[in-house]
Amino acid sequence: MSSPHLLAMRDERRAVLEFCRDLGAQEWAAPSAAPGWSVGDVLLHMTITARALVTPAMAAMLTTRDVERLNDRLVDDRRSHTTKYLLSDFSAWSARGCRALAVLTVPGPSLIRLPLGELGWHPLEILPAMFVFDWHTHLRHDIAPALDRPPPATDPRRMTAVMAWLTALLARSHREALSWLDAPVALTLTGPGGGTWRIEHRAGRLRVRPGQAAGAAAHIAGLTLEFPQWSTRRMPWRACAVAVTGDAELGARVLDSIKLV
Repeated sequence: MSSPHLLAMRDERRAVLEFCRDLGAQEWAAPSAAPGWSVGDVLLHMTITARALVTPAMAAMLTTRDVERLNDRLVDDRRSHTTKYLLSDFSAWSARGCRALAVLTVPGPSLIRLPLGELGWHPLEILPAMFVFDWHTHLRHDIAPALDRPPPATDPRRMTAVMAWLTALLARSHREALSWLDAPVALTLTGPGGGTWRIEHRAGRLRVRPGQAAGAAAHIAGLTLEFPQWSTRRMPWRACAVAVTGDAELGARVLDSIKLV
């Protein structure tokens, strides 16, 4: 039986294919909201990462110390003068990626941890959620706005996967960025996939776990649908529906420290 995150990945794959199926050369060439990338480049990036699941290209992603620079280089290397095969390539490689993860995320192997560059070590079981986040965010925040089209709807299953990846990524990649944190901070996000997480630095590790807001030195409240935007700095958190209660200075410093890739 497929995991909820893998089901969400398949759902989001269908959303990407549906949204992009009637794009023409002009739309593919249009600048996206991702700096330096066209709409076609964004889909090419999504194809490259899915392809890496079943090819030796995964080695570069496991060992890189700069994921964003690697992504730019891989897109530059594979960019073509034609956009004819962009969508069919994504369809083929994303399907293969889903099949590969169906094998890798069965009980047992799913607990094996792999390094994802500077993003930290993660269990295989979280990888479908990583792809959901990547596709979901690029489609809704980099492609749709650039084409002045309404973003496709989402649902709790996909947003739960997005939140699972982002909170895991925060814990694994921000140990140094939040090393100064000396009091627990609560993060409550309302909407599909929402909940409350406690952010704490203990014994040299950053922990981001579901919990209660009670007893936290600061309480950050926001919306799940906006979290992918401000946590990746596509939008400043101050421009979003984010509120801090308790120690406002502490909460703002935490927010200013978050930059997820």
